[in-house]
Amino acid sequence: MKRIVKSVLPLCISVLFTAGASAKYTEVMDPNGPVKNLKSDYGLKDDHAASDQSAIFQQAINELAVRGGGRIIVPKGTYQLAGVKLRSNIHLLIDAGTVLKLYWPAGTKSMMFLMDAERPENKKKWTEKDEMTYIENVSIRGVGGPFIIDYSDRERAKGEGSRGILTKMVKNFLIENLDVRDNYSTYCGITLTPQQTQYDSSKWPVSRSTDGTIRNCRIFNASPGYGLTQLHGAQTVYFENLYAKGGVTLRLETGALGDKTAVYDITAKNITNENGRCAVMFGPHSAMNGLVQVENVKSISSTYAVSIGKGGVKKKELENNPDATDGIFAEGSYVKNITAVFGKTAQVKGQMMMFIPEEYYDDLDLVWENKFFRGPSIGGVKDAAEGHFTINIENVKLEGFKYNADKPIITPADARPGKWGTELRKWKAEHGAAQ
Repeated sequence: MKRIVKSVLPLCISVLFTAGASAKYTEVMDPNGPVKNLKSDYGLKDDHAASDQSAIFQQAINELAVRGGGRIIVPKGTYQLAGVKLRSNIHLLIDAGTVLKLYWPAGTKSMMFLMDAERPENKKKWTEKDEMTYIENVSIRGVGGPFIIDYSDRERAKGEGSRGILTKMVKNFLIENLDVRDNYSTYCGITLTPQQTQYDSSKWPVSRSTDGTIRNCRIFNASPGYGLTQLHGAQTVYFENLYAKGGVTLRLETGALGDKTAVYDITAKNITNENGRCAVMFGPHSAMNGLVQVENVKSISSTYAVSIGKGGVKKKELENNPDATDGIFAEGSYVKNITAVFGKTAQVKGQMMMFIPEEYYDDLDLVWENKFFRGPSIGGVKDAAEGHFTINIENVKLEGFKYNADKPIITPADARPGKWGTELRKWKAEHGAAQ
């Protein structure tokens, strides 16, 4: 496999970032246009999230959308809501420090905001016109600093899941100044998806989350299986200043099922992960992805800074799409300027057993679903693509590593001999862990 490792040098924070300049939100909000205040105009109550006030948010959005759009002010407070749908030309301006608690009944899946078009309730009657409908020119932004989406008081339970923001059939969107307070729950804080359809969506003007910017966003205590952002389907989207404590910060793991999942022209810079799996993850499954270009990546006590996985077609996907093949990312994709700082509080998957030095076995703590350890960082970049596609890697710096300090890129060939499952069972037996 072709790899480019130009040097193992200090992180260059002054690199001129020029790639993918077209991949971003274009500001269209009229500062002199219509504006509504949810408190003074609609009676929003700062009741410390005692009641579900989703209907107030939705009413304001719908009424302003009829007038062609405008700004909606959310004054600082603590409110409960869920399932709020944005409309074209609507901009939610949320005062810094505002806490939005997710309305999330037991045994359900919930989300706070949805960027997608309205369609008939009976999905079986959707026409192509229904499916290709989209909204445009929308934003959710903290004003004066981050606002907070908080579901940290919820214990993870089987069959449940949560998302802060889900984007789908939307063009020209902005999400900025957001903190997500998680509690290792299922799903990522922000998820970008395509429209799964029987029609040829390549001819549509929009087929997935398109022309967007996501910046100045963080998540705290993310699940090792999820993280801050998940890209199942996105096109010309720019990410900047993202942080995750736990999980994955920028998760380019396109959906394992569905022939419309893929990402194109994705650019990002300043992506950080702490106490998690990695800052940037590439996982194509069966998607034929376009160009991805990332600069300035840092991991602090995470398993890796960058993780590159091999494509693969799920059995269920082949049943639906017999022509599916192993996925790729386009030639020219890269990650530049990477720093990995060693620590012992990473979220390490059990499948990494043969990469974990035996010296650290006593430091391992199997704390998540019997699948993930709290344990030591392994390296800077893991590349398991095995030549199927190429992500060019440039300028890797490793700090504090006793092992792999001379290996900026780790491949499957660097694993110790043996089977990880056998080694994991042995570790459990020796350390009194549940089998």
